[in-house]
Amino acid sequence: MAHLLRRPLCSAVGAFSSSPLPRRCFSQYAPLCAGSIQPQMIKPRQKAERTTFILPRFSNRPSIFREPRQHLRLLWRGFRLKARDWFGLIVFKFAGPEPRWFNRSFKIQRGKIVPTALALHKQMYSSFAEGDVAAVRKTCTDGLYETFRARIAGRGKGETVQWELVRYNGRAKLVSDRVSRYPIEGAGARQSVVRICSDQKLTRWRGDKMVEGSGKVKSVEEYVVIQKRVVGWKQEEWMVWGTTYETGLEDVEEWKRKDWI
Repeated sequence: MAHLLRRPLCSAVGAFSSSPLPRRCFSQYAPLCAGSIQPQMIKPRQKAERTTFILPRFSNRPSIFREPRQHLRLLWRGFRLKARDWFGLIVFKFAGPEPRWFNRSFKIQRGKIVPTALALHKQMYSSFAEGDVAAVRKTCTDGLYETFRARIAGRGKGETVQWELVRYNGRAKLVSDRVSRYPIEGAGARQSVVRICSDQKLTRWRGDKMVEGSGKVKSVEEYVVIQKRVVGWKQEEWMVWGTTYETGLEDVEEWKRKDWI
């Protein structure tokens, strides 16, 4: 999410054909690759935003007993970056021209993000499996859409795919939420990351025969990135941007070396 708070690090998103504002993603690098929609479902997972901080699970952090200083440093940096993101949302909200202090066009509404991400996550994979390019177009940003479209077009004759969400493993969690402003009045982009843990099953068929090795239930942990543009202080619909990964201490140290934080 130019002057953006960053220059993006995942897939570039093209432009709206019907709008002068670019539908920008948070990267200048190659688009995410959906592969054959297997765990981890969208590959490779990229850093969603140049300084988007995603606190690792406890088991993935430096040991609090063997490396207490690194452990606490990671927590402290994460706290500061999350405070920055929250402050950025507040500033963006009250930067609008509305005369009443609390009656602003830009609504934060964090409570709606997780349900929206879950719905988009399910719709995205279902549409891809069904080969519904139009539905994928409505769900995914340009880079991810092009990847899925190419995968659908590349299926063999008579090949079909079935995707099933077997169950969720725990509650989905919002792990990042930030906004970046464009150098246009009332314009910007909002990007959020939701951790979704689930059991999924992908079955591929050629004619009436199941492809060997498919149809197995696999546990998947995904950091699903959703984003939407803000135009004239009004937020558009959320779309799936891809997936990302946890932030390590080495990421934070690199940001410091490059003077990003």
